[in-house]
Amino acid sequence: MHHEKCIMIHEINSNRNPVIMCVCVCVCQSSDDEDRRLKKREKNRVAAQRSRKRQTQRADLLHETFEYLQRRNSQLRREVDSLSEERRRLSEALRTHEPFCPIMHCSSASSVPLNNAISCLQPASVQ
Repeated sequence: MHHEKCIMIHEINSNRNPVIMCVCVCVCQSSDDEDRRLKKREKNRVAAQRSRKRQTQRADLLHETFEYLQRRNSQLRREVDSLSEERRRLSEALRTHEPFCPIMHCSSASSVPLNNAISCLQPASVQ
């Protein structure tokens, strides 16, 4: 392949005025050099395509992971809300039950296991 290179030459003519001349020089490259350059360019193009494809795949995976984690976070928040509501209901049930619970009023209930605390409620003849 032939490439032309333009070289600017400054000369001074006989009248002592500067003259700019453009001389075109033919620069010839061997076909081997051109083949190597084209192969290198093609190899680089293919490598760039692979790199862009990997980058796109990583971005897609990150996006899928992000969406999964958002859904999982929503599920866990709903579960926390549900468990908090259940705890609130159970606490309220316990609060309304405590004043009427005979076990809570048994003198030995606080110092003995549950089986013994229940026995304090039974009539003396059954014990």
